[in-house]
Amino acid sequence: MDDNSLNDSNVKVAVRVRPMNRREKDLKTKCVVEMEGNQTVLHPAITNVNKGDPR
Repeated sequence: MDDNSLNDSNVKVAVRVRPMNRREKDLKTKCVVEMEGNQTVLHPAITNVNKGDPR
């Protein structure tokens, strides 16, 4: 796909991120979604097998 075809696209994406709950804050969970202008940036989730919910 070349750059010109991206300029002609009509795709819109809505992102809604809920606030962290108390448990997530206690675990020092990092948000993996960031907005930079009109771009959405997804950061890789860092998992630690010793922390968090074993479910």
